[in-house]
Amino acid sequence: MAPKMHKQWSEENMRETILTARGKEMGLSRASKMFDVPKSTLKDKVNSREEDVDKLVSTKLGRKPTLGDEMEDALVKYCLEMEAKFIFGLTAKDIKRMAFQLA
Repeated sequence: MAPKMHKQWSEENMRETILTARGKEMGLSRASKMFDVPKSTLKDKVNSREEDVDKLVSTKLGRKPTLGDEMEDALVKYCLEMEAKFIFGLTAKDIKRMAFQLA
């Protein structure tokens, strides 16, 4: 099975496609083919309640992180310190347990 490819479209193409489809200048299928944007992604973004097109285009894919950037950096720093002090360092299970407790 081939790996899934995500976000193969450019932000400018998506912005133009959303504006074209919302303005009823052309349908979803035609706009999708013309601007080389997936139809399902375009449909989700056109039907979204978000009015700001720039926010729609710049949204990140995947789940939102549970830990903030600062907390994640602190966890990484702690893990590296523990690895330097001990011969074996921490296991993946130990790190997952600490991340769960922090969350």
